[in-house]
Amino acid sequence: MRAWVAPVYGPPRILRLQELSDPQPGPGQVLVRVRAIGLNFADCAARLGVYPRVPKPPFVPGMEVSGEVAALGEGVDGPAVGTPVGAVPVFGGHAELVAVDARFVRPLFGPGDFVTGAAVAVTGLTADHALFTLGRLRRGERVAITAAAGGVGTMAVQMASAAGARVLAVASTKAKQELARALGAQETEGYEGYRRALAGGVDVVIDAVGGSLFRTGWNALNADGRYVLYGFAAALGPGRVRYLHAAVELLRMGLVAPSAMVQSTKTLSGFNLSLVPHLAGELQSRFARIEEMLAAGTLKPVVGAILPFERLPEAHALLQGRASTGKVVVQL
Repeated sequence: MRAWVAPVYGPPRILRLQELSDPQPGPGQVLVRVRAIGLNFADCAARLGVYPRVPKPPFVPGMEVSGEVAALGEGVDGPAVGTPVGAVPVFGGHAELVAVDARFVRPLFGPGDFVTGAAVAVTGLTADHALFTLGRLRRGERVAITAAAGGVGTMAVQMASAAGARVLAVASTKAKQELARALGAQETEGYEGYRRALAGGVDVVIDAVGGSLFRTGWNALNADGRYVLYGFAAALGPGRVRYLHAAVELLRMGLVAPSAMVQSTKTLSGFNLSLVPHLAGELQSRFARIEEMLAAGTLKPVVGAILPFERLPEAHALLQGRASTGKVVVQL
């Protein structure tokens, strides 16, 4: 099979397209023939060597794919060979074949729409968990969503709006803000106006950026406010990890004293989908609700760019450079 290999940690240009031996599914695994790759910011972080539990080079990145079942490992009785599926291998997905634990594989809800199938699992589950499990979002509350034009952000804006919340979507450009408004956001703002936009308070913050934005959002939380941090995009530049900048941004986040959280009745939660594999069963059942919304047309994945497999490093550069909106998908 062909696969994109990271021989060292580094920027998108380090990726190399190589011929590797076809993987074989182990016990409890499903072998997926990949038809589309859903690119996530986590893939950029893994390539840079700053993602949790990232393998040592050389390794094949790739968190999310869609395709067809090619073979079943010992102890697995489905989905049947040939079934269109979505899968979250976390690593190894930038390839023509990938072996994935069966608990992270699900038949596609649509009729073999591999692009959509590669664009909904990670973003949908992250947005759902952040908003409704950790954020405990209630109808009528005000929620601020940073990176609102990204893969998770576009899902979160739609979900929060459908739940009856008032959505403040924060994005870097007017075009991205207009996209968020078209998806249901009642308020939009750029990062330079974030502090001003939060005047009057907010009940929930869903944040992928971190850094100095955290302190601004945390201070704006109402009593019983919930802050969910699921990324630290402030640390990553267009091609590399900005370590000095990241250190400064960490300092700007300040300290949160547990006693102060009690007195203010605020909640701070961190979330990384790849680090909660024990929730696979629960997430599978919750994804069924996401599929219902997709089928009803009340939730639509925003695919901002589709590139061929041979141009996968360009897709990485597009995403890491913040030049994309919605989900970036690589098609085989």
